[in-house]
Amino acid sequence: MAKARKDSRGRALRKGEVQRKSDGKYIYTYTDPLGRRKYIYSNDLMTLREKEKQLVRDQLDGLDTYVAGKATINDVFDRYMSIKYDIRETTKSGYIYTYDKYIRDTFGLKKIADIKYSDVYHFYNHLIAERGFSISTVDSVHCLLHPTFQLAVRDEIIRKNPSDGVMREINKRSGKNKGVRHALTIPQQREFLNYIANHPVYNHWWTLFTVMLGTGMRIGEVIGLRWKDINIEERNISVNHSLVYYVSPDTGKSVMKIMQPKTNAGIRQIPMLDVVKDAFEIEYEEQKEIGFNQSIIDGMTGKRKKRTGNTT
Repeated sequence: MAKARKDSRGRALRKGEVQRKSDGKYIYTYTDPLGRRKYIYSNDLMTLREKEKQLVRDQLDGLDTYVAGKATINDVFDRYMSIKYDIRETTKSGYIYTYDKYIRDTFGLKKIADIKYSDVYHFYNHLIAERGFSISTVDSVHCLLHPTFQLAVRDEIIRKNPSDGVMREINKRSGKNKGVRHALTIPQQREFLNYIANHPVYNHWWTLFTVMLGTGMRIGEVIGLRWKDINIEERNISVNHSLVYYVSPDTGKSVMKIMQPKTNAGIRQIPMLDVVKDAFEIEYEEQKEIGFNQSIIDGMTGKRKKRTGNTT
């Protein structure tokens, strides 16, 4: 049986409680509804435990408010995010960022039981007509609000989802859709790369854009490449991870992280076109002069290894 942790006065500490050795301050650690780690501080243990009790009361009050149908849209969205265990941290961070930017301080303050179809419609129309947002941005907002309302329906807080059919109506009345993406034509690609190559400021990006256009790799996959993933002699690229930069929902700080592909299909070998091979060779020679990246992220490093056989 594990030995109970004690403070400097010999009192047993409960789960989540610690006493900091540097200054003797007590800390209680817990997880909020969004899955973020939070802390309560106090100079003495009894005061800390009073704060713990108040936290429990506040959480129960929040539950009572939710069950009584008095919860705001924000309350339900936070609950929705707290049960999304099957999404990546980067995806979750993006959802929270979008919600906080467009919804939380305005529409999100309304009580969810009072929201009608027309309220959602007017909010979306306001974003388009008065704030100048694109249809695709409003669709991103809808992709967060619709499942939030659906959770309230399933929990029997509201009877119907007030966002059902709103985007369909918005698209019909605006005469627009989310937009069609058009790939650059071959002449356009050549013109773009020629512009980059001859620009006095942007020319150092030529290798990056050449690799992206010549392979179809995502930006995170390209910037996450290591020289060991690139076999110039056999002219192939091993794609097995990506490098992402995002705001951590736990700390609120921007971090870099190595992510594995979502599916096995994301792990692949890509053959090199001649121009891609040239780009890698140019980049390699330049890095020999200025120095190779020595950063270590999640145990991975782009540190150059000596060539052995057919590896770079």
